[in-house]
Amino acid sequence: MSNYRYYVVGDCDMWCIKYPPRERAQCTSRSIVIAFAIDAAQKLGMRGERAHVCVLDRAGHLRSKWDFMRHRQGSRA
Repeated sequence: MSNYRYYVVGDCDMWCIKYPPRERAQCTSRSIVIAFAIDAAQKLGMRGERAHVCVLDRAGHLRSKWDFMRHRQGSRA
C-alpha cells in the first residue's frame, strides 16, 4: 500500500499543492486548493491507498487536514 501526501502551501495571493509525482498545481483560492487535494486523496483512498492532506497554517506549520484512515466511510474516529 502506497502512502501519498498532499501539501497545501502558499499565502494570500497564490496557493499550490505539492505532491509526487507531479511538481504542483496552483490556484488563487486556498479553499479550492484544499478541496482539490481532499478530493484527490479520497479517490486514492477508495482504491485502497493511504492518503493525507496537510495544510500550511498561519504560523507556518503543516497541519493534518484530512487523512483517509480517519475519514473513510464507516469510521467512527
